[in-house]
Amino acid sequence: MVAIDLTGISSFIPVFGFLLIFVVTYALLGKTQALGENKFVHIFVSFAISIIFLVSANAVNYVKIIAPWFAAFIVSLLFIVLLVGLIKKDIDTFFNPRFAWVLVAALIIVFIVSAIFVFGDLLSKYFAGPKTFLMQPQIIGIIVLLGITVFAAWLLTRK
Repeated sequence: MVAIDLTGISSFIPVFGFLLIFVVTYALLGKTQALGENKFVHIFVSFAISIIFLVSANAVNYVKIIAPWFAAFIVSLLFIVLLVGLIKKDIDTFFNPRFAWVLVAALIIVFIVSAIFVFGDLLSKYFAGPKTFLMQPQIIGIIVLLGITVFAAWLLTRK
């Protein structure tokens, strides 16, 4: 029997994540018209969000965890629809708005649990207390930068 080694495909996961985020963001922006009807703006914003997901290791990890769960959810939903369609002639009586809200709630729970799994260690240092939060190098850097900005603005606008 011939064995095929597909471990090399794992190096393309960030690219697949980039494409997935780009396509989903572009589709949502095009469908909702949240930023108007200009397709260039939709492409630009989708590209910017996708780049953020590409360079952030945690965001790529989040997409790696959530994509299989989402795909399994969609396939399971397809099988449920097929099964209900074979058993009942009228599918609309089974799929009422309450059932749709249950599906949306299940998806939200999956997204939140995956986010806690991926970003839990990152968020824990921000919820450890005010002293621990304020003594982090990133927060001290932001405070110093804000101080310099306020001083520069005062210096430039004084008479």
